[in-house]
Amino acid sequence: MVDWIMYGKVQEKKRKGLNKSQASRDLGVDYKTILKYWDMTPDEYAATKAAASSRTKKAERYEPFVLECLKEYPDISAAQIYDWIKEKYKVETLGFQERAFRNYVKSIREEYDIPKVIPQRQYEAVDELPPGFQGQVDMGEIILKTATGRHKKIYCFAMVLSHSRYKFAYWTDRPFTTESFVDAHIKAFTYFGGRPKELVYDQDKILAVSENAGDIIYTEGFQNYLNVMKYEIFLCHGADPESKGKVENVVKYLKHGFAKHRTFTDIDSFNADCMAWLRRTGNAKVHETTKKIPAEVFKVEREYLIPVSEYSFAPAVNENIPHQVRKDNTVLYRGNRYRVPKGTYKPGRKVYLIINDEIISITDIETGEIYAKHTLCHEKGRIIGTKREDRDKSKTILEQEMIIRQNLSNDELILPFLNQVHRNRGRYYRDQLGVIRNLIKNWDNDLIIECIHYCTEREMFSAGELKSTVIYFDTLRNEKEIRKFNNALPSKYLGNKPQVRDLKVYEDAMEGVL
Repeated sequence: MVDWIMYGKVQEKKRKGLNKSQASRDLGVDYKTILKYWDMTPDEYAATKAAASSRTKKAERYEPFVLECLKEYPDISAAQIYDWIKEKYKVETLGFQERAFRNYVKSIREEYDIPKVIPQRQYEAVDELPPGFQGQVDMGEIILKTATGRHKKIYCFAMVLSHSRYKFAYWTDRPFTTESFVDAHIKAFTYFGGRPKELVYDQDKILAVSENAGDIIYTEGFQNYLNVMKYEIFLCHGADPESKGKVENVVKYLKHGFAKHRTFTDIDSFNADCMAWLRRTGNAKVHETTKKIPAEVFKVEREYLIPVSEYSFAPAVNENIPHQVRKDNTVLYRGNRYRVPKGTYKPGRKVYLIINDEIISITDIETGEIYAKHTLCHEKGRIIGTKREDRDKSKTILEQEMIIRQNLSNDELILPFLNQVHRNRGRYYRDQLGVIRNLIKNWDNDLIIECIHYCTEREMFSAGELKSTVIYFDTLRNEKEIRKFNNALPSKYLGNKPQVRDLKVYEDAMEGVL
């Protein structure tokens, strides 16, 4: 409620003939506030103010607990205290909204002079993604006080579905290894009831050994897991928090909204409490960005997740009749051709067609990956789906391609080789072109052209593989030159024959000795 000074200013604007919108702009006050006090008389305002000051707030019954939390943990959020009240008093809902409770906590902070310092970090907005397409993974750690008064560091694995913001968390009291990292994935996919098409990761040592212009080498244990699961990976560049900003916020939420200021007893009960927190708060509150409840949006997104076997975690197989993917990246069904993304076709590749409510889903037989969805067509001879341009290259990339082609004499295989590199290493294509341009600077162009032919024949479409081939071929050339040099005679000896003595010379010499 505004004070007497602001009430007087509102009435002054009214007397001067301003309308409500003008008064709102001049005073910097919300329009609804102006509307509330516009026609209120001084006596009515005095009565309303007196009633408000004497009215008991619903949250006041929890004031001792709130004050205790603020004094012990000055940086604690109102949202966490709100959740702690529900946990402490074992209730699912409170008789007041969290927004009102934030104002109440703010008034307690002001009354008892307990300020809160909030660190700031800058992010950039990214596009929203379709259901079932992407999940993001990250890890964190926090030090908590134990029941004995000691301190214990525990480690968190978090996965969030980018569309619904539905979260999963798993805690361990030991640093993650590749084995426990994979185990956390298995638990997450079981929790979700499936997996997304793509997962976003940081460049972590338990995940990848190296990332060189897109030629990623994974740890052996994680590579074995990928060979089974076959999902796509988006590995973040360094210093690129926006690429996985959703899960970074989740890790921060888990640390400060759930874990911080808790007393650690054992890891099993801590994980159980975290699962309860996710059901009660983490996935049940309206998300600040989407303005939707993750648990409700997940009910829809769950249908788009790729099934995963509960026990073996091998890709599930649909019971259906397989259909051949044609060379033009279409699938023929009842006289119509349904498009799949360019590059789906491989010799012998077959897919399942799943029809539900007039929607036809084209899925991979082995992985269950959804290649495309179309509305079922009841006509004949139609091609269904829109042709999509698979390349979106900037002028700089086009210029780099032109420089490479010109330096390599516009050989007929250069452009097809670059196109394949772009398909295989799309996100790293600019880096791949940089590697090839460095090869042109430091090596013989004819040798590079020869190696491109070699790589094309063996379907080795990567700048890293091309570089290795160039080095290998150059070594072979040097070895041939050395052998040729060692086997050659000086020109002054060419055409000469050794002198041959008659045997009688030796016979006469022997007789003289005897």
